[in-house]
Amino acid sequence: MTKVRNPKDEDERRKARIAVARGMGKSLAEAVEELLGEEPEEAFLEAVKNRIKFAQETEEVIDFKVLIDRMIALQNEHA
Repeated sequence: MTKVRNPKDEDERRKARIAVARGMGKSLAEAVEELLGEEPEEAFLEAVKNRIKFAQETEEVIDFKVLIDRMIALQNEHA
């Protein structure tokens, strides 16, 4: 399970920034593409970003894979 949440404190935020700067992270588009098996559409990526931002604002911890699976299901329902 890959959880998405805000850093707990400034030390954790600093460590995350250092890891990203060292190339240890991946972009949101890369992470979504890994789960989808194909490059995501820009609208889909924007919806994922918005959902993650909402979760951060409400201090909700979300499972990234479950989020993507649910968004795919929602997209398929409305296709």
